[in-house]
Amino acid sequence: MNTAIAWLRGLRLVIHLAVGLGLALAVRVDFTRRLSGPRLMHWWTGMLLEILNIRLFVSGQPASGARFTVSNHVSWLDIPLIGACEPTHFLSKSEVRDWPVAGMLAEACGTFYIRRGKGGSRPLLNLLVPHLRAGGNVVVFPEGTTTDGRDVLPFHSRLFAGAIEAGCPVQPVAIRYGRARDGAAVAPFIGDDDLVSHVLRILRTPELVAEVTYCRPIPVQSMDRDTLCAAAQAAVRGVLGPAASAAIAELPVEQPLAA
Repeated sequence: MNTAIAWLRGLRLVIHLAVGLGLALAVRVDFTRRLSGPRLMHWWTGMLLEILNIRLFVSGQPASGARFTVSNHVSWLDIPLIGACEPTHFLSKSEVRDWPVAGMLAEACGTFYIRRGKGGSRPLLNLLVPHLRAGGNVVVFPEGTTTDGRDVLPFHSRLFAGAIEAGCPVQPVAIRYGRARDGAAVAPFIGDDDLVSHVLRILRTPELVAEVTYCRPIPVQSMDRDTLCAAAQAAVRGVLGPAASAAIAELPVEQPLAA
């Protein structure tokens, strides 16, 4: 990719981050509560994908009303992908709250936080269940870590108790990415990757294709959390199975991913 173009995209990204911080600050000082953080970030993440030249294809659609959304986790890019699809709340580890830039953006989106270790889920559920009962939604990455996107790791089941207590459906979401023109898998954020190097890698990639697939919602009635967790994982794996992975690897970047 032309170096000048990459630098221009980097400059646009810096300006856009400043805009995001301005929006986050506006939400924080809005004592009237008229500003919707998730809706502002919905616009902001859509613009972010445009700056990074990520072409997003969406299959299916978010269910209406209260919803516990669970997705596989490949990269930090997963959050702006889903954020660009719909205004929503996310669940994150508690450390993110103190991160520069990302912490302010997360706070503006109304992010829920979980403290790692024993006993961390109950305080979260005490906040999450009323949010869901009031018709809210939240996005959770129950693998607990990122992967290369070719398959899905076992989901952790404890947070599925929130959907059961709130009586709201679970909607599985599958995220997958195409490759760069040279065949490189640039999207996964795994292993020894650091955020700055990964962002620079994305900026140097002329175009990236991504697909978000909304699977059919799963009703929670008469299900325990382990059964519900297994059903959600199976739905995501059905989209990300070996055949799908092979198809992604063979796609040129100019083509959309097939559903």
